[in-house]
Amino acid sequence: MSACLAQGPKILIVTDMEGLGGVNDRDEQLLPGQRRYEETRRILTGEVNAAVQGAKDAGASLIVIWDGHDGSRSLAVDEVLPPARLIQGKPTPANYYMGPKMYDGIIFIGQHAMAGDPKGVLAHSQSSATIKQITLNGKPVGELGQVAAIGGYFDIPVIMLTGDEAACQEMLALQPTAVTVAVKKLVGKQSTLSLPHAEAKSLIEQAARQAVRQVKSYQPWKLQGPVDLMFEYSNPAGKISHFQGQTVLEAFEGWLGKP
Repeated sequence: MSACLAQGPKILIVTDMEGLGGVNDRDEQLLPGQRRYEETRRILTGEVNAAVQGAKDAGASLIVIWDGHDGSRSLAVDEVLPPARLIQGKPTPANYYMGPKMYDGIIFIGQHAMAGDPKGVLAHSQSSATIKQITLNGKPVGELGQVAAIGGYFDIPVIMLTGDEAACQEMLALQPTAVTVAVKKLVGKQSTLSLPHAEAKSLIEQAARQAVRQVKSYQPWKLQGPVDLMFEYSNPAGKISHFQGQTVLEAFEGWLGKP
């Protein structure tokens, strides 16, 4: 057993908003100043804290939350349960976000499906509505797949995800043994059916407890190099950009413009 697991697993929680229970309206619920934004923040805090409690109960020695929505400014440090730490601000410092064996497992809270998923709630990839598809070595991926790939480069597996049903299915296609909690599903063009918030929190807490307890059983999703990261755009139609690297990290650094 590694020293870090002997002391208790180290867990990174990555958050978003589009996959939270009860969230389905980008014009009212996702950004500061919108009519229902504070409601969404309360839901986010509740779901995150449920995961923190479950991970804590399972013996996690370190829980770090990366606030992954709207420039890392959606959570408030005075509302996050201890012992969790909170990463905020842009750009996220690489030495706190991800590094070799920095964490034993990744948990997604409030995650959405990739762009183009017909069953996804507020499905998209990255912040641009013009991105039609992203692939890694020809495999379509969304935001969760990108984080899973970078985590895999650093030998860190995804162990759990909460979000809409489509996001859960997307995760299971990459990590079949991940624990998932579907807090809502699409039932109309812009309509969702969500669990009650109290029930969602209970299920998330149970899932986090289970995932962290069995963290040693997970294997990271690793991509063999060389890696091609491709962006296909809907506007301008047909535009395609490629970023290559010997590793998935090099490919992403090329996209981000790092030397």
